Amino acid sequence: MNMQEESRNGYIVSEKMKKVWALQLQLVKKVLEVCEKYNLRVWAEGGTLLGTIREKGYIPWDDDIDMAMLRPDYDKFQEVAAKEFKKPYFIQNGYTDNYANGMTKVRIDGTAAILSNQHINYIRHQGIFIDIFPFDAVPDNPADLNRLMEEAKRIIRPMKYYYGGDYSPFHPQVLMRTLRGAFLVKTHGRQGIYKQYEDLFRKYKIEDNTNVSPHAWYYDIEHYSRDKHWYDGTLWMPFEDIMMPVPSGYHEILTVQYGDYMTPVKAPSIHGDFLVLDPERPYQDFLPLLKKLHRWDSWKHRRDLLLRLVGMKSHKE
Repeated sequence: MNMQEESRNGYIVSEKMKKVWALQLQLVKKVLEVCEKYNLRVWAEGGTLLGTIREKGYIPWDDDIDMAMLRPDYDKFQEVAAKEFKKPYFIQNGYTDNYANGMTKVRIDGTAAILSNQHINYIRHQGIFIDIFPFDAVPDNPADLNRLMEEAKRIIRPMKYYYGGDYSPFHPQVLMRTLRGAFLVKTHGRQGIYKQYEDLFRKYKIEDNTNVSPHAWYYDIEHYSRDKHWYDGTLWMPFEDIMMPVPSGYHEILTVQYGDYMTPVKAPSIHGDFLVLDPERPYQDFLPLLKKLHRWDSWKHRRDLLLRLVGMKSHKE
């Protein structure tokens, strides 16, 4: 990959972002190497799939890589991950870290990818990453689907609140969910709860149902549902300086997800802006100062809110 700053579709890609992309591609190569070794299927997903087809590489304003695996291959990948991914790589999910987002991130040490102020209090790895989404069967029976989404929400949502974020602790609903998450972790353990959550999806077999969907979006499975036969085959297409696997039904997938997907539309990252995205310094270097700054910002916000409530203005106004 050319590491110099360049303009793509009128959007400037900086040298620093090129270095981030290079590290992400290093992670992709490692994942593809492991998948080839164990005969596992994996495909580009989301904006990465779109970039492969339309740009033959990154969408210029994209900041990560998404991959997808069907549940049987994903579970096998999880089994071998500890053996195959040694330092500087780190496999992050609900079994290995304080993370409960229904997917696996492959991260790399010595880097920083801190998503927002909401993440600076997380006690977990926050290096540069790629995402691997497990795709599970969508129950054909509507009653089973509704039951699955409600049960998944009941189990995993308290974990999300417990493991970080800057949700207002004084909001009654937030407080109750956080306390429930703490109780679940204390009584069943993080890994036990996460397995219980994933087992909900394992109950429904892909061969017995029509569609598949990433369970990371458990709250709206139908919206992300796709025909399982769109993943019957794999095509290899250029992506920057590597070859990327894409599902044989990529046209149908992209049409459902993006409509006229060959027309570039500038859209914000699904992550929002990264608070820190650094390919050369570890996230541990940034967190102490960020926490101090955020505490100060939060204090100022609460002070100004209180002054307004009593009909006064802050000195800066």
